[in-house]
Amino acid sequence: MASTDRQNRLLLAEDWTRIYQSYKNAEFKSYDFDTIRRTMIQYIRSNYPEDFNDYIESSEYLALIDLIAFLGQNVSFRIDLNARENFIDLANRRDSVLRLARLISYNVTRNQAGNGLLKVTSIATTENIIDSNNLNLANQTVSWNDSGNANWYEQFIKVLNAGLGENEKFGKPIKSNTIDSIPTAQYRFNTATIDTPVYAFSKSVNGQSLDFEIVSTTFNDDSLQEQAPQVGNPLSFIQRDDGKGNSSPNTGFFCHFRQGVLDRGDFTITNPSNNESVSIDAKDINNTDVWLYSLNEQGTETTLWTKVESIVGNNVIFNSTVKSIKDIYTVLSKAEDRIQLKFADGVFGNLPQGKFRVYYRTSANQNIRMTPDDMQNIAVDIDYVSENNQTETITLTLGLQYTVDNATSSESTSNIKINAPATYYTQGRMVTAEDYNVAPLGTNQEIIKVKAINRTASGISRYFDLIDATGKYSNTNLFGNDGVIYKQENETVDNFDFTTQTDIEAVIINKIEPMLADKNVRNYYIEKFPKILLTDLNATWVQTSKDTNSSTGKLKDSVSAVDYQVGTFTASQLKYIEAGAMIKFEAPAGKHFMADGTLMSGAADHIGSKTYIWTAVVSVYNDGATDPGTGLGPIQFNDVVPSDAIATQILPKFSKQIANDIKTLIIDQTFAYNNFGLRYDVATRSWQVIDENNLNVYGDFSTGKTGDVTNQQLDSSWILRFTNNGATYTMTTRSLRYVFESKREVRFFYDSVDRNFNIVTGKTLQDRISVLSFNTKPDTTTAFTNDVDFSVATEFRTAQGYIDSSKLELTHFDSDQDGIVDNPDAFNDVVAPTVNVTSKYVFQKLIDGQNGTQRYAYVDATEEMIYVRQSSVGAIGDYVDGSIVYIVDTNSFKKVNTTTNTTSEETNYIAHLGRDKVKFQYVHTVDGNTRLDPSVTNIIDMYVLTRTYDIDFRQWLAGSTASQPLLPSSDSLYNNFNAALAPMKSISDTLIYHPVKYKVLFGENASADLQATFKIVKNSDEVTNDADIKSRVISAINEFFALENWDFGDSFYFTELSAFVTLELAPDISNFIIVPKAGNQSFGSLFEISSESDEIFISGAKVSDIEIIDAVTAAQIKATGTVTTSSTSTSSSLSGTLASSSSATGSSSSSSGGSSGGGSGY
Repeated sequence: MASTDRQNRLLLAEDWTRIYQSYKNAEFKSYDFDTIRRTMIQYIRSNYPEDFNDYIESSEYLALIDLIAFLGQNVSFRIDLNARENFIDLANRRDSVLRLARLISYNVTRNQAGNGLLKVTSIATTENIIDSNNLNLANQTVSWNDSGNANWYEQFIKVLNAGLGENEKFGKPIKSNTIDSIPTAQYRFNTATIDTPVYAFSKSVNGQSLDFEIVSTTFNDDSLQEQAPQVGNPLSFIQRDDGKGNSSPNTGFFCHFRQGVLDRGDFTITNPSNNESVSIDAKDINNTDVWLYSLNEQGTETTLWTKVESIVGNNVIFNSTVKSIKDIYTVLSKAEDRIQLKFADGVFGNLPQGKFRVYYRTSANQNIRMTPDDMQNIAVDIDYVSENNQTETITLTLGLQYTVDNATSSESTSNIKINAPATYYTQGRMVTAEDYNVAPLGTNQEIIKVKAINRTASGISRYFDLIDATGKYSNTNLFGNDGVIYKQENETVDNFDFTTQTDIEAVIINKIEPMLADKNVRNYYIEKFPKILLTDLNATWVQTSKDTNSSTGKLKDSVSAVDYQVGTFTASQLKYIEAGAMIKFEAPAGKHFMADGTLMSGAADHIGSKTYIWTAVVSVYNDGATDPGTGLGPIQFNDVVPSDAIATQILPKFSKQIANDIKTLIIDQTFAYNNFGLRYDVATRSWQVIDENNLNVYGDFSTGKTGDVTNQQLDSSWILRFTNNGATYTMTTRSLRYVFESKREVRFFYDSVDRNFNIVTGKTLQDRISVLSFNTKPDTTTAFTNDVDFSVATEFRTAQGYIDSSKLELTHFDSDQDGIVDNPDAFNDVVAPTVNVTSKYVFQKLIDGQNGTQRYAYVDATEEMIYVRQSSVGAIGDYVDGSIVYIVDTNSFKKVNTTTNTTSEETNYIAHLGRDKVKFQYVHTVDGNTRLDPSVTNIIDMYVLTRTYDIDFRQWLAGSTASQPLLPSSDSLYNNFNAALAPMKSISDTLIYHPVKYKVLFGENASADLQATFKIVKNSDEVTNDADIKSRVISAINEFFALENWDFGDSFYFTELSAFVTLELAPDISNFIIVPKAGNQSFGSLFEISSESDEIFISGAKVSDIEIIDAVTAAQIKATGTVTTSSTSTSSSLSGTLASSSSATGSSSSSSGGSSGGGSGY
């Protein structure tokens, strides 16, 4: 607020707006009894002097005049009252204000129900459910993220799935979407309820018992909401995963709760009329929870009528509802938060006829703040129908994770008088600066102060590509030199149950085969299965034709010049050459490969040169030696391979499908409840079953005994292992992931869900990590001659489910996306993990992460003093105290203590085979048609002061509460207000919400440099009480700092406060001064104080901060020089008024401009 407005409001009685307001609020004195009586007597004397001259007070004629005057006064008073009720500024009756507000399309906001999400913290069921450890979970409480229970997740999901429908188990949601940047899915219990799905509970909040209800949860495109209540509907809930692990308050299962009590009423309309209305006389009906159903003859709810939302310019006749929707109504607010249902006119909407049922929720009509401590251990029993068609009970224990402060009281009459004209002015849209500063006040009564600032202006050409720093909408190309790459073997676990053969077939299709197609399983195959060596065959390539990324030809024996047959036509190693296989070619002696697919003489020591290439077999004609007669060779590769290239290795085709006969074996093994494994047979390029008698469950992976049938449980070559507890199967999958980490320089904000496509090629755009060519080859000082590329597979998740943005999961690069990698040796080329093994380890240390989680992060072995030893620590004297020794054979860490000459177990480190200090490039790609709209660059900073924070802060300031309230977060402001404000803003604007904090002045709660004592000199001519003076001064100061007088970022001038207090307490005081309490400050230091754009002033002064003095002296005001105790002004202007405040010559002087010499701003 400008200082001029504040001065006019507080100081100038002559201001025309103040005078005008006083006239508007004044009584009509000309119509009182005495005036009417006097006017009538004067009229008779003037017009009938001869007919009437008896003016004695006892005259009966004067009695008649008195009677007429009395009636005139009463009639005038009634007319006055009625006239006032026709103007929104003057109306006092709430019904009148509501009616007048509706005339200008303003829909008054009723109370808002406090609502939010309760997280399921534990679960239990009465049904007999067996987990993978053969433990009966009936009547057992399973807690979410229970650190003391290793199987909590499996048990939790099992119990939850028991209460869900057959086709709606976890993983098969009713619907899913991303809400507030968090993937969200909806599920529902398999209940057989005959009532509405509402579960009531009570909690004490702020010392009062309040009614709450757990209701069905659903969501639209961008927000969570309550599902319309309907008899017979099961209770719905949601599952969310923010990628920050199971300990995150935003990960888990949630139910929606609302404060209040759901009620309903039935009514019948036999002969409807245009714009029919039905009144609901219940009090405190909240602003959102009203639903209307048509009923059939049996009283069953059928059609849910569409409520026309209460927004400016929207009504049951003129609205934005889809044209085809005719069953519409709107809700009008009445006094005491009663409502009236208003129907259409029969033209733009259907007339209501028949039986109806209205649901409505009455709420507390209060500003309520619910903290997590208030809302814990909420138990809800839900009856459900089990798979055995028995009624069982599932018990959910829920708790609040975040403070909920969205409950508000109904809009006050005074606010309606302000907001209705302002909203009419904005017409429900925000375009101008004034719109942004006015419109939010009418959307939610929780907003009591708002200030909008346009931070960035539009006007940038649409032909200029803007860059999105997050990489979501713009390509990013980043470089770093702190890369770490390593491989990590994993065993992932999944579970499934079955009843029929169809269930097992579904598991094969939906679980097993997708797992075989997983990139990490392919990585495992490439890394762990031996390649087929061809060095003894002297097989060289004879090129017949070549094209872009393609060549054809055949293989021949370089010694005998005989063409080799391949595939099923030979028993040699070349039988593995078929479509989908990969072949490694090496350059002949004295030559090397170039990028264009040619051979060049000399060493491969320059950029682009290679000693080998891998290529994939696209097709093989006949025996691979017979020309097809088309001018093409019998074998086709997906790369250009020059003649004379020597074939040295084959990577056999990796099949992702299971043959039908193997599927039958899996079904048979499963039905027999046998443990078994699934291995990949390279000889047949097919998946085979390892039965229980041959399955080595505990041994490390090895292909040495693959296919063994001696019934000695020797075969450990399984990729998938299936074990059971008599009821549930556990499927364990071996996989391998390559992980890339940047210690400090780059963060990878990769979203695997957001797939980008090239609309021209129809292929997925790949993110990639390139190990740059100027890195040295492992164990040498020679640089690479080519970049080594890896494809980004997905974001990296820790064991707790937390997304670690410093890491990415990689896989082998597949440039043409044909499912066959470009170079299966890429990782080995960068790391060479089998050479000098003890020097190829990288280390990670367990550190604390967000939300109480822990994660492993790369540490430099030199900085951490980590040493690698093969089998033992060796001599303690060889180490510095505190050194960490990694023992390769036992995969363990020891910490050295040179004082005691001992070592101790160290569990905070892990080791991986890999390489650190890698120079790399990270490329993130987006759609070619995705650009930032340069017009969407108006960033509107919206500073919001909420009513709840205001109340809580003032209570703390007054000493009613012990702790200072926390500011609402930007996220909570967004969640509470954006749904209403986003449709009103300009499409080119972006709203950024900021909480506003109070800046306390003067009192003990203010910062030390803002604390002050007010000193008063009383008027010696007046008899006053010191305590009364102090109390009145505090009241005046509080009135001066009333919220309506200040805006965010305002400056305080003591001259204004001094003038106001002097006027309010005149003539009882003669001087009013402020003296800072801080020892390093002097008089005048607090004459001007500034606030930031997110701050607003509030006084913390108390009676103890007021001091009565006899006179103004230098000692009293911490001043030096001559002290002036009075001043003279010849002007009647404001500055003359302000001059009544004392000033210290040489230290400060008062002025109407609000500045003071010697003062300093804050």
